[in-house]
This record gives sequence, structure tokens and C-alpha cells, in this order.
Amino acid sequence: MFRHTLLLAYRSFLRFKSMFFINLIGLSTGLACALFIYLWVNDELSMDTFHEKDSRLFQVMKNASYSGNNITTYEATPGRLPKALADEIPEVEQAVAVNPWSNKQSILSVGNKHIKAKDLYADKDFFTVFSYPLLQGDKNQVL
Repeated sequence: MFRHTLLLAYRSFLRFKSMFFINLIGLSTGLACALFIYLWVNDELSMDTFHEKDSRLFQVMKNASYSGNNITTYEATPGRLPKALADEIPEVEQAVAVNPWSNKQSILSVGNKHIKAKDLYADKDFFTVFSYPLLQGDKNQVL
């Protein structure tokens, strides 16, 4: 049965070569798109899942409009917003002010170890909300 199907496919290929290549390109494009969508969704679902309370963490995004219709979205929680969120929305247990300093990467060096990192302004409650491991020191006295 399988041999018969392969024989029919081969004969169809010999008779309609252009149609075969159009179908092959469409199938390849569809599979590539499905793979990229899977990889993107998998990356989004695995983001920051190492935090202890990852199901209760949410991020505030800031939309800024510059020069007309251009809207830029930042991963920022400006200064007074965390207190307003905690005061006005009862579901918010704790909020932290976080602002990126720049989009450029810096290099932190300790001895022979070099780490690429982005600069970030954060308030004193940052390490009580996020469970980043510290190499040294107390999380209550870092900021």
C-alpha cells in the first residue's frame, strides 16, 4: 500500500513538476512558520518562571508617544505608580518601581568573570518581590 502511494506521488511529480514545487514551497513555509510560532510561544511561557511566586507576578508596560504617531513601549514602572497601584487596587499585594536606565548593555567584571547586563533603576523592595539569587550580601540591604 505504501509502495503504491509512493509510486503515485512519483508519477504525479513527473507529470506536474511546477505544481509539485509550488506545493513543496507552501508546505515548507507553513512548517517553518509553525516552528517559529512554537519557539516564540515556548520562550514567552518560560520567561521568568524561576521566581518563587511567578504565577503572581505581573509587569506594567509604559507607552510613550514621540513625534506624532510613533508609540514606543517600555518595560517601566515609574516612581509613584507602584504606591498608587497598591493603594487603589486591592488585588495588588506589593508593587515595585523599576525603570531601565538605558537600552545599552554594560559589562560587569569581577576578577576574570565578565557578565553582560542592562542597567536598571529599582526601589528597595525589588528583591522581596523577585527571587533573584544573590552571590553575596543580604537582599534587604542591597538597594
